[in-house]
Amino acid sequence: MSAAGTYAFFDIDGTLVYRDERHLNGAPTDRVRAALEEYAASGGTCVLCTGRPQGLVVPEVASLPFSGYVTMDGAHVELDGRVVRDVAMPAEVVRAALREMERLDISAIWESAELNVSLDRGENWFPHVTTVATAREVEALRPDLRFSKAVFHDHELEKFNSSEILRSSLVLFRLGDGMNEVTVEGIDKGAGLLAFVDALDEPPAHTYAFGDSENDLPMLAAADTGVVMGNARPHVIERVRELGGYVTDGVLDDGVATALEHFGLIRG
Repeated sequence: MSAAGTYAFFDIDGTLVYRDERHLNGAPTDRVRAALEEYAASGGTCVLCTGRPQGLVVPEVASLPFSGYVTMDGAHVELDGRVVRDVAMPAEVVRAALREMERLDISAIWESAELNVSLDRGENWFPHVTTVATAREVEALRPDLRFSKAVFHDHELEKFNSSEILRSSLVLFRLGDGMNEVTVEGIDKGAGLLAFVDALDEPPAHTYAFGDSENDLPMLAAADTGVVMGNARPHVIERVRELGGYVTDGVLDDGVATALEHFGLIRG
């Protein structure tokens, strides 16, 4: 298939770059970078589709040939520098969740397109983000509580699951690399992908999505073709197979490049 007129949506962590609990940032390999550059030069459009806010996308990834951005699990979408979607969690849900996390001593980073705040209950695990110790301080920094998602470590999961307030009001995505994301119904990468496509002047010839984690499943389902990395958790791979998607090599074996070659979108 020709790349012309197609759109490919790429997750970052575990897809374009390797990440684990000790390595939170990485750079794409030369093969993966060359594959995206060839795809774009052949008429395809690369779109970043990540759980991260755009401000936390490292330069090694941001320098890839992206023409659009779906960030914060689909809450914020930009096409040609124009914002086409910007949604947030209900303020009352955020307020209740912040107070509950403070009560349970769950450290988490609350994210938006404009401001990221770490509710630090003793870990100081993301020091370059604005850090406070209480829910009240978070609200003082952002009185409208307009956040789209939050992230926390795996070792906080037992505390999270012990709370009916958190479990009933938030959607949990386990990322498989020691991290977890929470948001609400209606905020996911699939909704972000569809908002991006709806904003195009002409429909794509075909859409592809590349991911490896639970938070990628809505995106992989929304695309015409979902591509799951070989390093994904078994239940994620199985779900993509059920959707008729393609399983490529793992991130350490340049699975993105392998898949682009497999579909004839680049020569390789």
